[in-house]
Amino acid sequence: MNIQKKLILSLGIVLVLACKSYAQEQLSLSDAIQLGLANNFDIQIEALNVEIAKNNNNWGAAGRWPTINFSMSQNNNFRDVQNAANPFQPTGLSISNSLGPGISVSWVLFDGFRVQITRERLQKLQELSMGNAQLIVENTVQAIITQYYFVKLEQERLDVLEKVFTLSKDRYQYIKLKGELGSAVTFDILQEQNAFLTDSSNYVTQEVNYLNARRTLNLLMGQPINNAYELTDSLEIDPTQYDLEVMYDKMVTSNTNLENQFLNLELARTDTRLAKTELYPRLSLNANASYDLSRQDFSQARFPDFGDGGSSTRDLVTTQTTTNYSVGFTVNYLLFDGGRVRRNIENAYTTERISQLQIDQLKLSLRNDLVATYDLYNVRQKLLAISQENIRSSELNLELAEERYKNGTINSFDYRQIQVNYLNTALANAQAKYNMLESETELLRLTGGILNEYENLE
Repeated sequence: MNIQKKLILSLGIVLVLACKSYAQEQLSLSDAIQLGLANNFDIQIEALNVEIAKNNNNWGAAGRWPTINFSMSQNNNFRDVQNAANPFQPTGLSISNSLGPGISVSWVLFDGFRVQITRERLQKLQELSMGNAQLIVENTVQAIITQYYFVKLEQERLDVLEKVFTLSKDRYQYIKLKGELGSAVTFDILQEQNAFLTDSSNYVTQEVNYLNARRTLNLLMGQPINNAYELTDSLEIDPTQYDLEVMYDKMVTSNTNLENQFLNLELARTDTRLAKTELYPRLSLNANASYDLSRQDFSQARFPDFGDGGSSTRDLVTTQTTTNYSVGFTVNYLLFDGGRVRRNIENAYTTERISQLQIDQLKLSLRNDLVATYDLYNVRQKLLAISQENIRSSELNLELAEERYKNGTINSFDYRQIQVNYLNTALANAQAKYNMLESETELLRLTGGILNEYENLE
């Protein structure tokens, strides 16, 4: 056996040991979904977006409450007069200090019900954010379900290839033994060797596919990618008979995409009402209160002395306090702005119509997806039944062929063909079971019932 063949076999052994070296923790589909709901990064990010929307949904953000500002000013003025033009003006250094705290209040009392409408809009935005989070959860659950069963599919493929690999290995060893005894020619030995190496290569490749599928499942669940689980749920499925019209009614009332589109329509209607508020007058209250403390220090200044014609320095410090109050109302009413408000209202009405058309379009698109998935589900159900019958006959044929080959009734070409036929049939059967589960999961998602299948998700 050459070096390349030895490398193939060695790699196969390494992958088998790597696959089986991890501790196998049992994991049901329900457990996988629970892990995903708790640890999936997309779900966590969307949950934080919902928190932001909830935080924004309050009367303060809508503008109901007044705005109160506090201000504080402090000034220091130094004035040094040496040659006063006015004989009555003091000369020298004079110091002035002032401290002025103030409070201003601004409160919009009426603006065409904008505050109430804005609060309704914030509520709709929160509901839309929650709807988007619900959509992320549904998509994540669907991805976990399909990936869980895809890992099972890859595992079944691996088991089939392992069985074929074992048969090829036994047959190769058997033909080698016959060659050593002189009852098999070199051509037969090389043929069996080639089949053995081909099956070894297929098995090694499938090992990699299985490990990659398992890592992807761990990623969806937010787990370390090298975690190894024993998936306890079977790939087997009991086909369910669905009524198309009943499913359509459920889809119209429960599909998350459609529910979010209805929320978008409500937001468009709210934006129209907001645009209309500019047609109303705006009444606002403004109130101000300020306190000013002033201090003047002339202790270092010189004042004219009218008694003896000279000047003298006097100690003089004065303080003064002033309190100011003001209350006023302001009314603003738009008389003309070149038709801007009217255009905004017309555009808002147009946006409403667009949203309604998008709902109609989405309904039709979802109806099309539902019918296509429903038909595909029924076709795959029939294909699964055919595949189940086919695999039973292929397994029986393989068992009989092995005995007939050892008895010399059939040659190695015929036996290899039966073996390949069994391989293709087994792989097709595993794929048919996965396809059924995938179509059923998509039907549940379209009708908004994918989470209702698991009562313990909440």
